[in-house]
Amino acid sequence: MSFIGDWADILQSLEEQRKKYGGTSIGDSFSLAVTGKGFRFPDAATANKIAARFEARANSMEKRNKLIDDAIDALHRQFSQDGYSAAYAENAISSLRSLQVLNKSAADYARKYSNKIKSAANSRMSEEEEIGSSWGKIWDSVV
Repeated sequence: MSFIGDWADILQSLEEQRKKYGGTSIGDSFSLAVTGKGFRFPDAATANKIAARFEARANSMEKRNKLIDDAIDALHRQFSQDGYSAAYAENAISSLRSLQVLNKSAADYARKYSNKIKSAANSRMSEEEEIGSSWGKIWDSVV
């Protein structure tokens, strides 16, 4: 899958979840930061499924770095004696290094986002367990 395809898949999945369960769209990211609102998931399983997709995309992007390294190595091998070929190779290597930086940044972002979703789901489960425990104590004291 391509770099752009990875993100398109993630964004489409989030948009589908937003339409099903509420929340705001990716385009509203500025207002998310201001209002503190975000995507809402119906349960931890759904949140973990989305987190796993982000994790899979991060892994895919990290594997892509090996392909980029291989391409850079191939371009370092001299395949022609003329100056044009050498200049072309240097430009291509520069472009690939830029792609590698972008790819690494995107992989880091996807992994951090996955971790945030998991953390939020775990926090939510802890809150619900606390509430359940509190209600149990209240019920026991009333009965």
